[in-house]
Amino acid sequence: MAAKNDHGTGEFNTYHASVNTLDFDPIFIPEVSIKGITKNSISVGWNDPPEKFKEHIHFYRASKDDGEHVTEVLHTLPYPLHLWGELKSASSYKFTVSACNEYSGECSPPSEVMPGKTYDGLSGPPADVVMSCRSDNISDFHWVDVKWQDPQNPNGNIEFYNIELTGRARYYDDKRKMKVINVDSQTKTEDSNSIMTRFDFLEANTNYSVRVCAVTGSKECGAWRAATCSMPVMPPAGLAQAFTWYSVEKDEKNIFKLSIPRLSERNGEICCIKVIVVRLSSGQSAKDLPSQTEIPITNYAAAHSAEGSGAYVAEIITTVYMGREIEIGDGKSIGAIGVARCSACLPYGRDKRFTDPEPEGANKVEDGFLD
Repeated sequence: MAAKNDHGTGEFNTYHASVNTLDFDPIFIPEVSIKGITKNSISVGWNDPPEKFKEHIHFYRASKDDGEHVTEVLHTLPYPLHLWGELKSASSYKFTVSACNEYSGECSPPSEVMPGKTYDGLSGPPADVVMSCRSDNISDFHWVDVKWQDPQNPNGNIEFYNIELTGRARYYDDKRKMKVINVDSQTKTEDSNSIMTRFDFLEANTNYSVRVCAVTGSKECGAWRAATCSMPVMPPAGLAQAFTWYSVEKDEKNIFKLSIPRLSERNGEICCIKVIVVRLSSGQSAKDLPSQTEIPITNYAAAHSAEGSGAYVAEIITTVYMGREIEIGDGKSIGAIGVARCSACLPYGRDKRFTDPEPEGANKVEDGFLD
């Protein structure tokens, strides 16, 4: 070996001893195994080379194939283990390892391919979560229907869905104090093949919220997706037993004393209290009457002039009269203000149903004298 520059070449130096070539080819093919797996990483390990190969192996080349791209890294650490991180969850990979010599820059043939798959990760949110608040007016039954679609990014196999329902209501109680309450939350679990569920025995006049998450093999809830709806209002509960009345004589006239109870607006705002008097025909009793929704409402004059029974609106009052006693049949009507904002509070309105009085100009409230 000699040094050389612009002026020429120096004297050669001869190595003092002879050098023998190896009597074997130092090719070592590692045996690869999977040492650890998480939802976003896989640890790949391999065996140490035989003793006579160790001084000829200085680093390793590890490769990862995700089906689209092959990534290679040089492993120079003293232990035979490489951690592949930032992997996709629930995804398959192929790994190989080659032993390399730093002097020649050459590597042995790669090991046999070792497949590995990351564990399930946290799912993305379910798609198209929709909830509907429903009521049956006849049975006074309230429920919520919830529907959803599978997540666009499940990050694994969906094992089941968790569904949580919460509710909140704001109303005036029977003492006219504003109350805000949270109803008891409910939780349901549906299997991976289901895309709907139902919550029964709910309350009227309540804002409900639902949220849905998918659970993979990670056993953890993924991202939530929420929806809301409002349960329709209903008449106050227990009305049949709430009102009391009795008959008295006043100024030689028979009248009814009607006690208006203090009603909670838990089931919805009370726009008005409508007092309807039903005139029975001779020999008829209250048990002979049809359903109250089937009784035609006219007015005082028509109800008293027609043969048989008749019904008319005697009073329409606001909630300010709750807890007070009013007189029915005294020939005087209370001038209630502010009841027109609800269609059901119009003299002949029943929610969306109206009964038109027959006589012309009969569209009024009249608390006439009782027979």
